[in-house]
Amino acid sequence: MKDIDWKILMVLYEKRSMTKAAEVLYMTQSALTKRIKAMETEWNIEIVRRSSQGVTFTEDGHYLVKKASIMLDFMKEIEEHFAEKKASREFLRLGVPNSFARLHMPKLLKEYKERYDRLQISTVPNSSDLLIGQLMDGTVDISIICGDFPYPGEKVCLFEEALYIAVPEGMKEKDIAQQPLIKSYLNPMVAMLVNQWWKEHYGGLPHETYRVPHSDIAIEMVENGLGITFLFGEKWRVHPEQVQLIPLYTQDGSPITRKVWMMYSEKCCRSQNIMDFISLVEEYYHVN
Repeated sequence: MKDIDWKILMVLYEKRSMTKAAEVLYMTQSALTKRIKAMETEWNIEIVRRSSQGVTFTEDGHYLVKKASIMLDFMKEIEEHFAEKKASREFLRLGVPNSFARLHMPKLLKEYKERYDRLQISTVPNSSDLLIGQLMDGTVDISIICGDFPYPGEKVCLFEEALYIAVPEGMKEKDIAQQPLIKSYLNPMVAMLVNQWWKEHYGGLPHETYRVPHSDIAIEMVENGLGITFLFGEKWRVHPEQVQLIPLYTQDGSPITRKVWMMYSEKCCRSQNIMDFISLVEEYYHVN
């Protein structure tokens, strides 16, 4: 029997009418009749008899109604137990920059939910330079920080990601300098890297035409031939027939990269549940 079947039995016993019971249960009469027939088939019994006076329950039907009351109380107790457990979960405020949230956060949180799911996690979106401040003043407990920002507390490097320039497919390198820059929000450290690379290769600064809030919007604009943009990481969704990602190098041939850190407050070390989350993140990114 399905959970709804116990509710059907209780409501039908109270109303003694298929029409009224169907209204209370927000079901059609045919659907209600189908469920009653399914129960009767499952137990090989007759549960109700219908007449012009309404519905009457058989002896077997009365037996199931008594059990329905017990089953509904039991299910309510289970629901209240887990609702109380969920309400009492420890709260974790997790600061995340846009690029990490778009490229990593969904799969990471899914992994945590499948393994532990003991924390009530609230994500706080911001840029890395501002998240450092929020970590210091206690607005967030853990921050994912892109770039080498100074922090006196606990921190671990999760991975390193390369800087790319996204240009329309087929564009030659000599033509890049004439393209307008589609600039998504870059923290000061990234903006400095971009400007330095441009100056080394083309002189001066790039011609900025558009400013958008998120990198995926910038990518879509590149796909539509509106300019070029800079991206950290290669996991962005791009249409290879429309956009090519070109890795960037310094003048000595070294790839331009940045480290992505997990930084956390001393408070986290006093919570086993939060430390389990931190350990899972380290394991997820194969941190030694």
